[in-house]
Order: sequence, then structure tokens, then C-alpha cells
Amino acid sequence: MFVRSLFLKIVTFGLLVLISLHLYSQTDEKPISIISFPEIPQKVCDLSKKINETSGIIYFEDHIWTFNDSGGKAEIYKIDSETGEIIQTVSLNNAKNTDWEDITHDEDYIYVGDFGNNLGDRKNLRIYKVNKSMIGDGKIEKVPSEIIAFSYNDQTTFTVNNRSNDYDCESLVSFGDSLIIFSKNWVDRKTRMYKMPKLAGMYQIDPISSFELNGLATGADFNVETNALILIGYTDKKPFLFYFKDFDGQQLGNHKVYKVLLNKMKGAQTEGVCWLNEETILFSTEQTSVYTQAVFQFNPMDVVKHIE
Repeated sequence: MFVRSLFLKIVTFGLLVLISLHLYSQTDEKPISIISFPEIPQKVCDLSKKINETSGIIYFEDHIWTFNDSGGKAEIYKIDSETGEIIQTVSLNNAKNTDWEDITHDEDYIYVGDFGNNLGDRKNLRIYKVNKSMIGDGKIEKVPSEIIAFSYNDQTTFTVNNRSNDYDCESLVSFGDSLIIFSKNWVDRKTRMYKMPKLAGMYQIDPISSFELNGLATGADFNVETNALILIGYTDKKPFLFYFKDFDGQQLGNHKVYKVLLNKMKGAQTEGVCWLNEETILFSTEQTSVYTQAVFQFNPMDVVKHIE
């Protein structure tokens, strides 16, 4: 609908500045290909002022869906992709927006991650599970939600450390019969990967992999058609994308990894990301002094093809 010629062929290969460096993750020895992208990706739309703290996105029923960050209502919003306005509001019963940070979905359910933890002291981490079949056609809908609660087995202290802890989280993906989350490490700038079932319940989870980002992870999505994992974030308000090829749900970095630096978007707070199709992603930015709340599109596959 709004995908245009693979983002005009990503401004052609001649505009790409490619830098191949040998960087290594904590768990693997494969090099990362770093790509400095010299343009601002195509904007799809500005978002309604009501969603100035957009924090995660999915693409479902040919529309973008998003929500507000901590302090917002326990609602997800269906967006008109042309105007950015809200065309449907879905309120989650049995839910509270303590610090909603990401959203994902599978064939039958939507999952909303209430696991933001800037202070590092939360003990009520959870993911809300919503049956898609319960969402009607009304402009305002109320739906029941189930709770998938969890705690980190490796967290031993809950002392308040505002933005100075490694147990924040803003990234969630659906992977087969599991949910996978990726930590946002304020201190060591890595990310840890945890896995849990999609069934309602309480789980104690252990990290199964870690990876050196040199930045903060703020969103992720897995492409079931291509087995590609995309992870978005920023370093000092300089956005980046990590593209993990042949992601197996067990390790980060055991296959080819590409890092795309969105240098022209300095000052943007990139938040949510999702696959639009097999090659194109959508990502959202929160309102800042430099950028409005908006959704952009980008084709990492087109970039990757030029250096494989």
C-alpha cells in the first residue's frame, strides 16, 4: 500500500557507505558487517498527538497498531496508515499500563509487554495476551486479556538505579510456541535474550544468550518467512538496526549479523519495529525536540544484498 519501489532502491547502492569491521559478540566469533546509511528512511506517516509516546508497533489486518508508553491507558490503537490517525481503540480488561514497551503477535494472539524497568526494581513484570478473535469492528472495543508473568532468575538485587541497571526491557518477539524478550542494558550496553511459553502463568526465566550492542535495545521483531530477526535501538540518540540472519531462537550472533547506522536520524528516539513483509520493516519514533511521533519504513534486505 505505502511501500514504494523498495524505498526507491534505497537511494541506490552508490549512496551506501559500507564499513566492514570485525566485532564480536559475547557468545560467538562471527564478524558484524556495519553499514552507515546516509539518508533518512521514508516516512509513512506522523502519528496522532494522542500517541506521542509510541513504544511498539505491529502490522495486523493491513494496518499499523501501536500504544503509549508508561502512564498511558491500557489500550492499543489501530492506525490509518495514510493519516496516522486512530481508527480503532482496543481497551484491555484486566490490564494496567505500568510501563508498556513492546508488542508482538502470532496467528491467533496479540502480546503486549508490560516490562519496562527504568529503575531496575520491578517485581511485577508481565505480558498481556489478547485473542484476536475477540476484537470486533467497533471504533471502541473492550477485550479480555490473560497474564503471562515472569521474573529474572539472574537478578539478585532490586535497589533503585534509575537508568543505571541492566534489567530494563523494551523488546518482545513471537517465536514458534514461545515468546522471546531482549533486555535493555543501561550499564554494559549489551542485550540478554530470555525465552518463556505463550501460556498464561508465572515463569522464572534465565538468559540463554547475550550480545554486544554498544547501545540500548528498544524494539524487535522476527520474520517467520525468512527467519530474520530485526532489533532496533540507539546509542546517545543515534539510531541503529541490527539484522540477525537465520535466527534460531537459541543464540544471538551465531549466524551473519548486520548493523545499520541511521546516522541522518540523530536525535530520534526509535522505539518500535515490525516486519511489513519479507523484506521491509516499519519502525516508530517517539516525540522528541527533534522528531515528531511517526512511523518510517526501511528495507534492510536491499542493503544486505549489496554486501553479501
